Amino acid sequence: MDPRGGNGCRDDDGGRIRRNSEDGARRRGLHGGPDRARLLTPGRYEPLPRKVPRECQWSGVHLSHGAENAGADEVIERAIGLLSSLVATAAPAHLSAAHYLARLPRVEQLGRLVDASRVTHAAEAENRIASPVDSIGAAGYASAKHAVAQLTSVSEFEAARRIRVGGAVSDGVSLSGAPTSPRYPEIAKAVVEGRTGIEAADILVRELDAVARRVDPVALHAAEQSLVELASGSQTAPPLRVELVRDQVKAFILAIDPDGARPAEVRARRQRKVNLGRETEDGLIPVSGLLTCEVGATLKRLLDAHSRRVAFPDIDADDAAHVPPDDRTPEQRRHDVLADVLSAAVRVKDAPELAGSSPAITVTVTAEALESENGVGYIDGQATPVSVDTIERLIDSRGLQKVTLNAAGRILSLGSAQRCFTASQRRAIVARDGGCVIPGCTTPAGWCEVHHVIPWRNGGTTHTDNGVLLCWGHHERIDSGPWRLSMPDGVPHVRGPGHPEWTPTAPARTRRPLPRTG
Repeated sequence: MDPRGGNGCRDDDGGRIRRNSEDGARRRGLHGGPDRARLLTPGRYEPLPRKVPRECQWSGVHLSHGAENAGADEVIERAIGLLSSLVATAAPAHLSAAHYLARLPRVEQLGRLVDASRVTHAAEAENRIASPVDSIGAAGYASAKHAVAQLTSVSEFEAARRIRVGGAVSDGVSLSGAPTSPRYPEIAKAVVEGRTGIEAADILVRELDAVARRVDPVALHAAEQSLVELASGSQTAPPLRVELVRDQVKAFILAIDPDGARPAEVRARRQRKVNLGRETEDGLIPVSGLLTCEVGATLKRLLDAHSRRVAFPDIDADDAAHVPPDDRTPEQRRHDVLADVLSAAVRVKDAPELAGSSPAITVTVTAEALESENGVGYIDGQATPVSVDTIERLIDSRGLQKVTLNAAGRILSLGSAQRCFTASQRRAIVARDGGCVIPGCTTPAGWCEVHHVIPWRNGGTTHTDNGVLLCWGHHERIDSGPWRLSMPDGVPHVRGPGHPEWTPTAPARTRRPLPRTG
């Protein structure tokens, strides 16, 4: 390999690749040898051999146990110089398409060979951390992962992965001091030869480790052989992408594991979790966790189904043409669908109580702030203030209870809870609207909130003639978004994109005209 000369090749006018390996080898102290480059012409491509050509092998460094450290260090230093030269001079922009297609996988193999050395050196940290002789723990490192992360400037996640893969593909030492073979010899061979990357190797190691103690060793080794061939490719098939390797591993494990999928399900149930993080300065709450397969699939289907626009037969072509594009990102749409689901959940009659009351959130606001355009309130347990617009939306769906305090904070009177729309009123509005009244929105009625068209603080009445169904996303933006609502004669009308005039909303999708009799 000739790093300074772009693998010793250059493009002639006809796209032919010519190698000058002898001169390059003499300059760099490498073996000379026969010309191993293929002739590449536009439209014709023959892959380079997987075996490293002789002229690309190191010379003058014969390692033995007595000199292996000095020899290996010399190889590393020379390799760094050669690779630095390669990066600086072997720019791919000037290559023909055929040459580029030939070089790209070879450069990847080069990186994998470096990765092989990375993981074996990382795994050695596990042996050295608590060693009674020449321990790296004496240097102040608390763990092997900590040492690798600090010394290589990678994340602890990546350090742990390197240690895990390296431990599976490196030679070991028995309790008696005798050398032992790698735990997974086929994976080890593929990694050392640069045929399999660390990402794929890590998947194989983790998944095979999970079943190694309960499956037949012969079956485990056969699965390892087949999976390595799939991950690294063969003469008859190219290597699989990493995500496909993961699928194949699961299929093989199901075939050889006598317990089937049950152990994995048990492990998954133990790891299930949902975490709510610390509130940000903007009032956002980070969400993270791990959902079981069925819960995650249900949530995904739910979010996908209701965050994509759906056409209904009762919307004619003219109406469909006037439906404005949804300017929300997919992530924002999924958030709003989740908000609809949660809003519906707190209205369920049999919903569990929290401290003796509904799990619906509580907002505290003064009478003066509620009357002000710029007033704010506070959601119980949250530090970020919320605007009057948000408070009104919450009053629409959750009601209001008046508490009178004196200047010292003593409670003087407690009014009865006022639900802005009763269950009977909501059922009537659902029968009339059938779902969110904004054109093009398909959120079902059960997920919608009832909105005061004339705001409650502006004297709007809690009456069916002043209430319409809105999904969380449109309810949240109704005052600042493009849509406007009115209720002439108790019938919802909208005005907005594609509807410059006040237009009555479509009737409930469940409503059908009754047949005439007589």
